[in-house]
Amino acid sequence: MACVERNPNCGIGETGGSVPEPLPQIGSALGVIAAIISAVIGIASAADKIPAIVSALGGIGGGSAISGLFAVVAVIIVIAVFGLNRCTQGKGLRTCIAGAVSFIEESFSDAGQEIFPFTSQHTRVDVTVKSFFWNMLEQSSAFVFCSDASYPERSEIMRCYYYTERVCNAVTGSLVGAVVGGVGGIILGVVIGAAIGCAASGPFYALCLLLVLLIAAIVAAVAALIGAFIGGQIAKAASDNSQPTSDNGNPIAIGDLVTVNGNMEQRDYDNKANVMWWTASTSFHGRLRDDTPQPFSYCDIDEQLLQDACPRAPDPIR
Repeated sequence: MACVERNPNCGIGETGGSVPEPLPQIGSALGVIAAIISAVIGIASAADKIPAIVSALGGIGGGSAISGLFAVVAVIIVIAVFGLNRCTQGKGLRTCIAGAVSFIEESFSDAGQEIFPFTSQHTRVDVTVKSFFWNMLEQSSAFVFCSDASYPERSEIMRCYYYTERVCNAVTGSLVGAVVGGVGGIILGVVIGAAIGCAASGPFYALCLLLVLLIAAIVAAVAALIGAFIGGQIAKAASDNSQPTSDNGNPIAIGDLVTVNGNMEQRDYDNKANVMWWTASTSFHGRLRDDTPQPFSYCDIDEQLLQDACPRAPDPIR
């Protein structure tokens, strides 16, 4: 094996499933916390004003409709944030890396992504790179994903995302479904609110009105999410489900020796690591020998992939 003396600049993460998405999850959590705090403060300080507010909104029906509308808009915003994260091509640096495919995570790879289609990620191919490309992965003090082998075989890994049509189509379908389902949910919330009714007086009148508004919001939000599920799944089913392939048309598989070209970006989703978002081309150079141990090591890859397709600077004139 052709190992080098330098240690890779590994972060604390390892290759495998995607790390949690900080922006949507933190934003959603903060939003829920803020809503709960605001509700508690509102109930404690302005309970006597709720009847007047509901009356100004047009009674129970109008209040329920407004409450449901806010909930639906919140669901649509969350879906749109995922869409921007998934389906926006940044202005990354055009980059070329080479190595061996060590892991593949397909889109819609778990139950959560099936239930909430707008959260699915593009198909990801992890490439254990040759040692020549370590400096590239470490640019801008980036987080670096590595194999779990010990020194000197511990190896750096680049995540390469392949644009997956059905991911972005599922976002669009979820948005349409959320709007349609949300409208139905708002109407249903109004009907439920009218059916519950609240006595026009008494010590629990304000609490009853608050409960009606809360039920209307929940019904509308659930209806919007159901619509997002249906719309996203329909759009997904109608989309191309092709798998990542090399330029010669062969499906990419674990153990393939490849050269990958694309835009390199640091993304929050990947702990600020340099990733390929999205790949533009993939050259196939054969496969690692069958007796190559896993996890794959750059030592074996350097030895078996002598000639990749990435350009090199010419030797300086002496």
